[in-house]
Amino acid sequence: MYKLVETKEDIRRISKMATSIWKETYQPILKENQISYMLEKFLSVKSIKEQINQGYQYYLLKEEKTAGFASILNREEDLFLSKLYVYEAQRSKGVGKKFIDYLKTLEKPIVLTVNKQNQKAIEFYQKEGFVIIEEVVTDIGNNYVMDDYVMRYTNE
Repeated sequence: MYKLVETKEDIRRISKMATSIWKETYQPILKENQISYMLEKFLSVKSIKEQINQGYQYYLLKEEKTAGFASILNREEDLFLSKLYVYEAQRSKGVGKKFIDYLKTLEKPIVLTVNKQNQKAIEFYQKEGFVIIEEVVTDIGNNYVMDDYVMRYTNE
């Protein structure tokens, strides 16, 4: 299931988990320098706290043990799924699907971005009913960009 992150300990835990999960996920796609930069920019304890202060909600995803984490921003027109990361050993066990199913009960369109080279994630989201609606290249500083698809799920 999932647990809303509300403590400093949970924030530290997510930041630490992110390092492991991101290396599993992105080493085949991105250079080590960019992974380190992005972890600091988006998933350091400081950046997670700032995001929570801006309205993002972080969740620990659990089965028998903690399997990953997620982050959403409940916007007026939709839910932005900012992050959904599961340890490689816990993938294909329904952890991510259960969280997506929960988001679908909130009866709002769900929007996310996914790296164009992350084929497993793209296929997972498509299986869950998401469609690619556009391509975006976002400058994230330090001469790095995120080259993503924007995907959307609508309950229609």
